Amino acid sequence: MKTALVMGGNSYFGIKLVKRLLQKDYSVTILNRGNKEDPFADKVTRIKCDRFDRDALRSAIKTGYDVVFDQCCFDYDQAKLACEVFNGKVGRYIFTSSISAYNQYGSMIKEEVHDTKNYSYEKKVTLEEDYGEAKRQAETAFYRYADFPVVSARLPIVLDKEDATNRLQYHINRIKNGQEIFFNNLDAEMSFIKASDAAKALFKLSLTNFSGPINVASEDPISLRAFMNVIEEKMGKKLLLANEKSEENNSPYGVQENWTVDTSLLRSLKIDLDRTHSYLPTMI
Repeated sequence: MKTALVMGGNSYFGIKLVKRLLQKDYSVTILNRGNKEDPFADKVTRIKCDRFDRDALRSAIKTGYDVVFDQCCFDYDQAKLACEVFNGKVGRYIFTSSISAYNQYGSMIKEEVHDTKNYSYEKKVTLEEDYGEAKRQAETAFYRYADFPVVSARLPIVLDKEDATNRLQYHINRIKNGQEIFFNNLDAEMSFIKASDAAKALFKLSLTNFSGPINVASEDPISLRAFMNVIEEKMGKKLLLANEKSEENNSPYGVQENWTVDTSLLRSLKIDLDRTHSYLPTMI
């Protein structure tokens, strides 16, 4: 039986990932601070640990794993610590990164646009200071210090009814309630992925020999106008556009330009995900 450790397996698509692993007969351990219940009863082993606490993490990891899924690493020091703890103890490491690592807008951005291995920076930053830069630095730390193969899965915004950020729900509620929304560019296209596909892709990447950065997103980007049109159709109400931005009406999808990624590398590994246009209406 294969063994898997999931750090961050008690929330959002981490839960879906653990469910998939259990369905595939993995022996699953989840590591988190234990401040939130999970739905797995006696089906998993639990390690209560703050993965940001160096001594606690060293003490907690007493055995090796075929694969580690890291859902909650956000900066250089956290990634470096993970390498120090897991070197010699893991077969493959799947790190959930972000398309924010590209630090730019663009259309169908390819992985090589950001060179993880040769990236240099002036000072380390934290998640709170700069999310995208922190993820870039985390990727670099893994490639500097890991003695195991690392996949950096660069995900866009993840869509699901269980999304704690409520970004999708925000748009549904505003349109349903006749409240204005401000967009920087309603014609800008974005890449998305649904939560169950994020879990599916992470699992399938663990079965490949691939290592390095890879875009993990639905194949078909969608314009914000088309996205809002789907909500309009489902709600039976029209979007009210705000002319001026405020803290209350500013769309959390308020990109200024296209922000889409090329998924041809993912598809070359025969990891095919559902298309945005097929799952979005049902999800809404």
